[in-house]
Amino acid sequence: MGVMNITPNSFSDGGEYDLSCLLQNIDCWDIGAESTAPQNSPITSDEEWARLEKYLTKLLQVPLLSLDTYHPETIFRMSSLRKNLIWNDVSGKFDQHVENFLSLDSTFQYVLCHNHAPTRELSGKHMDYVQGTTLESLTAFFLKYKHPRVIFDPCLGFSKTYEENWMILEHMGELQKRVGHKRWLIGFSRKSFLRKKFGLSLENREELDQKHVQILSEVLADMQGEVWVRTHRPDLL
Repeated sequence: MGVMNITPNSFSDGGEYDLSCLLQNIDCWDIGAESTAPQNSPITSDEEWARLEKYLTKLLQVPLLSLDTYHPETIFRMSSLRKNLIWNDVSGKFDQHVENFLSLDSTFQYVLCHNHAPTRELSGKHMDYVQGTTLESLTAFFLKYKHPRVIFDPCLGFSKTYEENWMILEHMGELQKRVGHKRWLIGFSRKSFLRKKFGLSLENREELDQKHVQILSEVLADMQGEVWVRTHRPDLL
């Protein structure tokens, strides 16, 4: 799952890629039109859609599209235009909106992210709600939402401490076994806890991306089933 941020304030790339590469031979592109980095202010679904609309022709051509949004209005607009759609929802709220989305079409899939923010609107303020994430609490959270078209994402970097992020990566295989669900997503490409561990900045992107691949290979070796990898550099995998 290749990351494509069409935002002016993304912490990780700020729109460094041209959308012409959307049709590369990868499994899926994950498109985000709003940065949920804590320092950024939220935008409305209308503002988000206005950014997406500029690239709509290409987005409708992608065989499988993942839309990174916590706004139900945005995903429902896109769902009226195409099939083979994944809702990558960082809010962590498996609510009626999600159930309605999954009921619309059998090709629709949903990524359930673990986020302690109390409401969808506060999704981007996740670091204000660090509550102590453990393997036990993650297991209890995901066990409630097992569904064949749901992909579980521990949402590394969201409402978690530095230590908690590394604990989760170290125990992803165990978490998968505890929950008993075979569909997972791992996304920590260019995350701040990765940069901190190796003393790197976003200016050291090549080295940072290489470290990501190295650690990722260790994590995947302990996992089974269908595991999506969300990365800014799909060409390295």
